[in-house]
Amino acid sequence: MGFYWKGFVYSAVIDPMLGGLQRAVVEKVSSADRVVDIACGPGTLALALAGKAESVTAIDIEEDLIKYAAARAKKKGITNVSFKVLDASDLSCFSDNEFDVVVTSMAIHQFEPDLASKILREMKRIARRVIIADYNCPIPPGICRTLAYGIEKFAGGDHYRNFRNYMSKGGMEYFASEAGLSIVSSAIRGKGVLKAGEY
Repeated sequence: MGFYWKGFVYSAVIDPMLGGLQRAVVEKVSSADRVVDIACGPGTLALALAGKAESVTAIDIEEDLIKYAAARAKKKGITNVSFKVLDASDLSCFSDNEFDVVVTSMAIHQFEPDLASKILREMKRIARRVIIADYNCPIPPGICRTLAYGIEKFAGGDHYRNFRNYMSKGGMEYFASEAGLSIVSSAIRGKGVLKAGEY
């Protein structure tokens, strides 16, 4: 039952701040889409996507979070979503264009720059459409910016260093460009702190 604690903290503390961003992602998906969610965490976005898409595959490297997400799906009676323990840095188990849409939410800023670009290139390979939801860059000045930077600084270590690299390089636009992705549309949420981009 230990896996419930981390998943609960994510879904109770972090997810409420991301509701608008998650809705912006779901809006970009159609009922016929086969979707894969990369670095799905506690599965909140994957479960929301399952309410609209034909099917959802969701992966995360943390087994505890995958167990928590799968338990949530079972409790809600959601049957068109599957959760797998898988490292986002190796998507070789998926074939070219296996999915219609690949999404990742609040993950790219956590990765080393070279790894972030590699993951996005692989995302481009496995799906025809890529949706990245992460921090907007730059974040407008104000209390929300201060809060965002404070949360990332609290995470500390490599996480905070990678966040600073993400922001200094220009955010998702930089990494998408490095992966050969071209912007189709975008939506700003969370008072300018968050952005969902479709490529």
